[in-house]
Amino acid sequence: MRKAAFPKVIREGHSRATIYQTPYRGSMGYTVVWYEGETRKRKLFADLGEAELHAQARVGQLAKGTAEILRLDGGQLLEYVRAKAAVEEFGLALDTIAIEYRDARHLGNGASPVEMARFYAKHNPTRMPKKLVPEVVTEMIAAKEADRMSAVYLKDLRGRLGRFAKSFQGQISLVTSAEIEDFLRGLNLTGRSRNNYRRAIATMFYFAESRGYLPKGFAQVDSVALAKQEATEIEIFRPEEMARLMAYAEAALVPFIAIGGFAGLRHAEIQRLDWAEVRLDDGFIEVKASKAKTASRRLVPITENLKAWLAPLRKPTGPVCEYANVTKQLLWLSEAVNEGWQKENPPGAFTWKHNALRHSFISYRVAGIQNVAQVALEAGNSPRMVFSNYRELVRPADAEKWFGITPASVAEIRDRAEREKAARIVAFPATAAA
Repeated sequence: MRKAAFPKVIREGHSRATIYQTPYRGSMGYTVVWYEGETRKRKLFADLGEAELHAQARVGQLAKGTAEILRLDGGQLLEYVRAKAAVEEFGLALDTIAIEYRDARHLGNGASPVEMARFYAKHNPTRMPKKLVPEVVTEMIAAKEADRMSAVYLKDLRGRLGRFAKSFQGQISLVTSAEIEDFLRGLNLTGRSRNNYRRAIATMFYFAESRGYLPKGFAQVDSVALAKQEATEIEIFRPEEMARLMAYAEAALVPFIAIGGFAGLRHAEIQRLDWAEVRLDDGFIEVKASKAKTASRRLVPITENLKAWLAPLRKPTGPVCEYANVTKQLLWLSEAVNEGWQKENPPGAFTWKHNALRHSFISYRVAGIQNVAQVALEAGNSPRMVFSNYRELVRPADAEKWFGITPASVAEIRDRAEREKAARIVAFPATAAA
């Protein structure tokens, strides 16, 4: 069998393609070379048969194109010249561009390639600033401070995003949704806490988009799934339990307990509250935006029984809660209440319930006034949350007992508590002196 001579030329009319024998990955290969106009084209093959088929196809296309050009009338020839000039900067043959245009139309389901290109350019810009995650976090915190967001909100952002920035020191545009998911799962937090982190991270990505550091709609956190939040039972105090809390509380702790249970402020909001914001004469407590968890100002009505508790203790100004560590005070209070409780209701026991002051207020307030929207506004919560979690927890008769707790109604319990306290001091004089 006679070996093929190289270079091998494939011809059709005035068009031709040449096959050269060239090295290919340690063995012999074949390169097809042809011209499209003045542009030299080449393609490498490992198999001679495939090289010949490609050469014949290119020559056939070129010959057909040449024949059609020879038959162009004046208008068609002008179109050809204009088209050739329009794509000259790309160095591509007209038939190559036509094929790409056809494929683009098919891929876009008939959409204009120009519109598709505009969409691509908008979402994949090549001249965006290369911002590092820690830089974006710093800028966003500064922007939120300038917008006068609440100190609580800013503290939360610093904590969560600071932890995120320690794990991601590189460019924000390179952070993937998979990496965010791995970070969130690695926190080993409850579903609710994990979702709070996710929300803070999303806020940072949206901020980056607004500053032009990321393309619009690029935020990788959007595809990160929300964690399943564990259902928690709402715990509240019964009226008789609240009465004993108020009776056993030290005078300095009474405003904290009363405002939590009869106005529904959050513990942190009470700790930031100033007496100047407790407007007894006007009948409401002002929770300023800078001190509210939701960063929204709200006015909370002062009920008649709350006014009776606060009036003897009110001050012109100064912190309502004087304790740096109110949790310790609540622990001591619950221990004192439990001691008296066991004497009165053996073998019962009193235990402190997490966030029960606020939960109790919302539950009894809803039962008392039968207006979820108003209670949501007073508590700084959403109507949906109040409706789904607090409606029908207690009866209207229980609400009447709750908001009927006054200094006078617990006087007998307070007297007993004072006697117990005096007895302890007599029994342990050295401890009391210390």
